[in-house]
Amino acid sequence: MQNILAQIKSGKPKKIILDTDAYNEIDDQFTIAYAMRSPESIELLSINAAPFLNSRSTDAGDGMEKSYREIFNIMHLTDPTANIPVYRGSTAFLSNKNTPIESEAADNIINTVLAAEEPIYVIAIGAITNVASAIIKCPEIISKMVVIWLGGHALHWPHTREFNLRQDVSAAQIIFDSKVPLALIPCNGVCSFLSTSVPELQYYLGGKNELCDYLVNIVAAYTKNPYAWSKVIWDVSAVALLTVPNALDTVILPTPILTDDCYFATDTARHSFIYVRNLNRDAIFAHLFKKLANEN
Repeated sequence: MQNILAQIKSGKPKKIILDTDAYNEIDDQFTIAYAMRSPESIELLSINAAPFLNSRSTDAGDGMEKSYREIFNIMHLTDPTANIPVYRGSTAFLSNKNTPIESEAADNIINTVLAAEEPIYVIAIGAITNVASAIIKCPEIISKMVVIWLGGHALHWPHTREFNLRQDVSAAQIIFDSKVPLALIPCNGVCSFLSTSVPELQYYLGGKNELCDYLVNIVAAYTKNPYAWSKVIWDVSAVALLTVPNALDTVILPTPILTDDCYFATDTARHSFIYVRNLNRDAIFAHLFKKLANEN
């Protein structure tokens, strides 16, 4: 695991599959554009649509389909000439830890990883169903990939009932138990520091280009009570681990055991994982804003 952490911190370009529930809220949109605008760090091979279920979808499959369409929208706003393959993902969450959900996205992960001569980094910023399904179908990929996942809460948090994790606990358990090289970025207690406001976004992004105006507008429209309001842009942290790795404080720890009721248990004899325990909010946003505004 130390070698993988060194590779992450090296700043050298990585081959990436981005797995995103792009329509779930408004942070995935920033993240897709951030990845596309960081070619010195990221070679974005493909994008998978991940399932989600909340007030913006009628079921997991509807969430995936809306995410699939939003990916194309953000790609066009970021670069109308982009020709990045996009794959539909799972239409449901796992019912157990032995049966995968068949999807283009899971097959894309398998085919890409098996064909590669170097490790493929899968950045997952939603429910991790597609990745877990790929591992169930083809466990051989574990040794040829690295998973960066925004999921769960910090280890010191009272529980880990975070949206991405609790939607598909079985999939999360597969990731934690499979021994796939994993870098985990927790939400509350770590990513929750990545908060911005509409005035800040308007100052740095407003009027810069069509993409920036779209991002500012979807954040502004996200709340009915904008007075003194701020929004966490959670998912950009997963890309930032590769674009500005020194802005994230990492440590290697034994992988926790995820219980069925969304708590982390500890076993010091477990295989190790990379845990992000803190981040530099200002450094990440400075890099993100410059990339989105094409000012780098």
